[in-house]
Amino acid sequence: MIRKSIKIEDIDTSGRLRELRPDWVDTIAEQVTAGEALPPIEVAAKPDGTWRLLIGGHRVAGHLKAGRSLIDADVADFPASDEDACRLREIKENLVRAELTVLDRAVALAAWKRIYEANNPLPKRGRPAAGENGEKISNIFVERFSAAAARALGITERSVQLAIEIASIDAVVRRELALHPIADNQAELLALARESVARQRRIAAHLLDAESGISTVAEAIAAIDKTPAPPRAAPWEKLSNTFSKLKEAQQYAFFDAHQDAITVWQKSRKA
Repeated sequence: MIRKSIKIEDIDTSGRLRELRPDWVDTIAEQVTAGEALPPIEVAAKPDGTWRLLIGGHRVAGHLKAGRSLIDADVADFPASDEDACRLREIKENLVRAELTVLDRAVALAAWKRIYEANNPLPKRGRPAAGENGEKISNIFVERFSAAAARALGITERSVQLAIEIASIDAVVRRELALHPIADNQAELLALARESVARQRRIAAHLLDAESGISTVAEAIAAIDKTPAPPRAAPWEKLSNTFSKLKEAQQYAFFDAHQDAITVWQKSRKA
């Protein structure tokens, strides 16, 4: 890659998979203003001499907020017209970043799946066999992609399949909820994905209404259907949900911090 300083006004930042997070933009703007060195963004050259952004949306926005007109960029060795190469660069960079929400990750995986399917078509076949429907055939792609993504990311095929299900949430609803706490809650996102598009939009409206007091999909559904709201999750259930998302090292750090309580619990179980 060639590194150069480019004009921010010449960078096309449209069509990104992730929504910008205002708090990150503010943080980066503060770093830029303080003179801290940040990694260069990545761009691909467009025929008209401008650039397509590949990596670094928050850095671009942060520089703009800090009043900068130039930014350091690494220029990819493929052109902006190579849609698959550009999108995969964005996707794979996003997927290895720890700050991705569950929803961000699902959207990135779904975009990767579309590219994978376009470049790895199923063999041409005659008419479906008796009892073989379109859903079964499409599942072949899900399974093939899930295995490929699981190998690339070091995760389970099942987690990839769940992410693809989450990514099926209506695109409008995904954008609306991108900065909502639900965006980082797999169980809530799956519950939302399993509703019709019309109901997803009504659920999102309840979740985004600050005065509604509604914070879960189940509560929103109860409000829509005019049924009793489900009981709130106990504190230990909320903690358990958060704990399950931690990496192994973080879980072990939790065990170390609560070793005395765990020891007491183990003794009580033996008794």
